[in-house]
Amino acid sequence: MEPNQHQDPTAKRYAEEHLRYLKEARPDVLAGLRQSGKLDSYLSSVGNQASERLDHVMSQHMVSKEVQDLPYHQQVRELQSRHREAEETIRHDLIHQPVPEE
Repeated sequence: MEPNQHQDPTAKRYAEEHLRYLKEARPDVLAGLRQSGKLDSYLSSVGNQASERLDHVMSQHMVSKEVQDLPYHQQVRELQSRHREAEETIRHDLIHQPVPEE
């Protein structure tokens, strides 16, 4: 089973990353999701949540006075740094976490 082909690329990437996490760390949960037929919708949901969270966080950073007051090249570096930090948080909170049991 694969993450939804119609997802935005960021959501698809996060869904694929979470699938790898399940294969490596939680094969029992993966088997249960496959058996119930919920794997595709579950991965799509995780990918979409992660992508939406990244978009939200980055849009806040882009309009922050702190970033806007920097010279252009520093803005770029600052936004890249904040993007990496946001991705680390998303991976910790959503991608590499135990899945709630139903």
